[in-house]
Amino acid sequence: MIIWTGWGILVPLFLILGIGITGAVGEEVLPPEASTYGFVVGALLSSLAIFLLGRKLNKPEQGFHPKTGEPVVYRNRHTFFFVPMQFWAVIVPTIGLVVTVVTTLNGTA
Repeated sequence: MIIWTGWGILVPLFLILGIGITGAVGEEVLPPEASTYGFVVGALLSSLAIFLLGRKLNKPEQGFHPKTGEPVVYRNRHTFFFVPMQFWAVIVPTIGLVVTVVTTLNGTA
């Protein structure tokens, strides 16, 4: 089960697109023993996009209560598995780095 609020579903979509594009390019451009590094580059690029978009979407906005006129701060919630989008920018490259290290050590590139 995938749990998200707002535009949080963009986290795995950006990750799949980033890794897919750089992985395909890495297969063609890099030598076979270094082709797994496309995975890390894709994770880094997608985490940058996730961070920038998450920071923009989750930015609090100043407003006013309609009945009382008091100032109110409206907070947006765009999360993926209860974690705000911009924090996935740290989790995604960590996963990418771990996967790359494991595949490099196992020699299953």
